Amino acid sequence: MEKDFQSAPKRFWQTIRRLRRGKRGSIQAVYSKGGTLLTSTEEVIGRWKEHFEELLNPTTPSTVETELEDEGRQTSISLEDVTAVVK
Repeated sequence: MEKDFQSAPKRFWQTIRRLRRGKRGSIQAVYSKGGTLLTSTEEVIGRWKEHFEELLNPTTPSTVETELEDEGRQTSISLEDVTAVVK
């Protein structure tokens, strides 16, 4: 193959592209929320859709927001706070 690259680079790269065409990544299987193995393309795509919808549209507040509220921290920072820390 190295000889092909040196003597005929165009043919070499055509061969590489042809070989890679058959090795495209495919979705094999994923687990559902309940732990069931999903193997059909439709089920797998549906599960990924569900996963990303949950990430982008959470139904519960994040733990960071909850911790801030629970501890009663002040969320706004004043100019005095900044100058006191910088000194």
